[in-house]
Amino acid sequence: MEKNSLYDRPDLYDLMAPRDPMLEQFYVEIARERGGRVLDLGCGSGRLTIPLALAGLEVVGGDLSAEMLERARGRAEARALELDLVQLDMRDFDLGGRTFDTVIVAMNSILHLHSIDDFRGFFGSVGRHLSPNGRLVFDAFVPNVAMLSCDPNQRQRIGTVVHPALGTVTVEETLRYEPLTQVSHVDWYWSSEMEKDFWKVPLQMRSIFPQEMPLLIASGGLCLIERYGNFDRSPFGAGSLRQICVCGTGPVT
Repeated sequence: MEKNSLYDRPDLYDLMAPRDPMLEQFYVEIARERGGRVLDLGCGSGRLTIPLALAGLEVVGGDLSAEMLERARGRAEARALELDLVQLDMRDFDLGGRTFDTVIVAMNSILHLHSIDDFRGFFGSVGRHLSPNGRLVFDAFVPNVAMLSCDPNQRQRIGTVVHPALGTVTVEETLRYEPLTQVSHVDWYWSSEMEKDFWKVPLQMRSIFPQEMPLLIASGGLCLIERYGNFDRSPFGAGSLRQICVCGTGPVT
């Protein structure tokens, strides 16, 4: 993970990632369908890990950022929950033979993987941790070609939030897309009423086009079993904004 990462500041990150009841309901329900053991990769500050635990599921949260994991522990303690949280790199991890009925990677976190080796390592590691008939479930934006072709020097406002100490904070971004690597290089600029651009943080996100997705999944030994267009499980189609993928080591049973 880069220094000066967005994930170094969970207090700011959480403001830009508010609760999404539809997302939470989808992941809780799909985890219940497979069984009780869940691995929440890229769990961050526990945005999904905590609802999964509150639903009675046996959940492990894994993330690369120590700061985000510490935030998750604090949020869990405030609800009298004991979370099993592990610092790991989802490109290559080993949880000592533990297996899970559902492995979740929510909120576009899979787009932090950039290279073919990253994807092979990730899908291979997940496959080793899936129980028989277990499923990997993740969501990713469908690339927006118009957005990828925007002026890289032009700032776009993406949100205004209220921080308990900093007051009103405005977030702007610039985006430069590299077509050869399919990676968007994003810079977020954070400004308070007292200080413009008090923080600039980079963010690199991979674009995964719909016909490419099954090939990347197969590169790590898994297969795409189902793909939805939204968290209501509507079919994936030409107008879908998301790819919500259900993967396994074999056909549905």
